[in-house]
Amino acid sequence: MTSTNQLPQQPGYKKHLVWLIALIALIALVLLMKASGTGQTQQAPIVAKKHLVNVMPIKWHEQYVQKRLVVGRAEAPQTAAIGFDLAGSVVNMLVDEGQTVTQGQILAELDDARFRAQMIELSAILKRANSEANLAKLSLKRVAELVAKKLESAQRLDETTESVNAANAFADEILARKQTLQIEISKTKLRAPFDGSVVSRLVDKGTVVATGQTLFTLQQNGQLEVRFALSADYTNKLAIGQVVTLMTQSSQLLGSIKSIAQQRRLDTRTVDVIIRLTEQNPSILPGDLLHMDISSEINANGFWVPRKALVSGVRGLWSLFAVETIDGEQQLVAKLVEMVHADDKNAFVRGALHDAELVVIEGVQRLVPGQKVVVADNILTNTVTGLL
Repeated sequence: MTSTNQLPQQPGYKKHLVWLIALIALIALVLLMKASGTGQTQQAPIVAKKHLVNVMPIKWHEQYVQKRLVVGRAEAPQTAAIGFDLAGSVVNMLVDEGQTVTQGQILAELDDARFRAQMIELSAILKRANSEANLAKLSLKRVAELVAKKLESAQRLDETTESVNAANAFADEILARKQTLQIEISKTKLRAPFDGSVVSRLVDKGTVVATGQTLFTLQQNGQLEVRFALSADYTNKLAIGQVVTLMTQSSQLLGSIKSIAQQRRLDTRTVDVIIRLTEQNPSILPGDLLHMDISSEINANGFWVPRKALVSGVRGLWSLFAVETIDGEQQLVAKLVEMVHADDKNAFVRGALHDAELVVIEGVQRLVPGQKVVVADNILTNTVTGLL
């Protein structure tokens, strides 16, 4: 009976126990907040930390030096496309591509059979002409003796004399024809015009070629030359014999100006300048590209600034940050500028700037106009010249 009477009282007891635990926890939380003072303290005002910036003074310039890299092509001193002066069939090709040749060396031969036959014919005609001339001389001698004895008329002597002259003239004519034919025979052998190497061979043995048709392309051995196409404004500053520095991908070498063309090329409106290399470099071959730095002064007003000081703006303009003192504090002021010229490191700009003004030279992506800053103690005193 006793256990039956206690069962209805257990749910109420548990409910009171839960409320008691919650009350104790609330009281403990209040006491903890009081002890820490959280409820009574006020948050201290936050003071913004000023950004440290590196600056440099800018300098006013009335001109800037524009540096450019121009490209030229190496060439042999002479390059010739050679062929026969005669038409005919090629019977011998004596050299091939890549071979070196010497001046006067025979490179190819034409069939000269018809010329040899003509030479035999002319030799026979010349022999006959000489015989006729000798006979005329003998006749002249006899007639002269008869005229001296008054056995022949003077007219006969004159006729015999002219016969001798005609016979001699005919013999001279045949001799000249033989010499001309000998020249034609010599033209059946194609010879190298200079020491060099064979760049290309265009025909083979047995080919029938026309007069002037190219058989070989030769390039002369010797110091290479480099041809540059430059603007006339720059070539006016160059002089024959002037020493310049040329560059390849791996080295530098010196050259001297050999010639400056006196007219512009119609296709590029440039002037050709040929520079002869003064140093032998076996690694440079005709057709290789070499570079040369050229500089020219451009009249323009502006300032040199580091490229990393610029931020891209709108409508093709750029902006940079100048440091100005406003209400006793140093603040950033954005200045719009136009980029006139730039190289790898620096830019020549113009805009609302003044001489000796301090501009931020790095870290501009983290800055905003109106931001209060502190200028670093190590202010750069050397202004940018554009030649760094």
